[in-house]
Amino acid sequence: MKKLSSIIIFLFLIFGISKSYAQDDFSKFDKDKQFNTVVVTQKMFEMMANVKVAPTNEEEKAYFNLVKKLTSLKVYNTTDKTSKNNLKESVNSYSGKKGLKELANKNDTDSQVKILINKEGTEQNINELIMFNEGLSSTKESIVLIINGSFSLKEIAALTKKMNLPLGDSLNKLSK
Repeated sequence: MKKLSSIIIFLFLIFGISKSYAQDDFSKFDKDKQFNTVVVTQKMFEMMANVKVAPTNEEEKAYFNLVKKLTSLKVYNTTDKTSKNNLKESVNSYSGKKGLKELANKNDTDSQVKILINKEGTEQNINELIMFNEGLSSTKESIVLIINGSFSLKEIAALTKKMNLPLGDSLNKLSK
């Protein structure tokens, strides 16, 4: 019995450590002065969903319904060369650890946009979405948008448009 409890404790420790490492792929940028950061927690989404405002149209109604489904949203952007490389490494590391699959990509002359989702996800059922816009020129910023919850691509496109978030145009074009 003592051996079994030791094994269970060991497994909990391993699970907790591996989960914290996945979070550290991006949380290290939270206090980095080279990054502009936006972090919206589940508590904030709950507060937004409980605002006592009656939706006046279908778009607002869809927005309030989506907000109830989200658990986190994080945006990191930078123009610093070293920080851009660190951000790219973190996206690659995180997507590899989580087994994310590529939903779409788009290349321009000065940027490359990649959209990744959870491996079980479809355009109608996504639990995690990462959109990475890698600025290829020295003046172009690199941006990563990380969204967790239970949503469709169309819903997230509407949210990013409503919140005026970077990369929202890319999602809008993809969801049509």
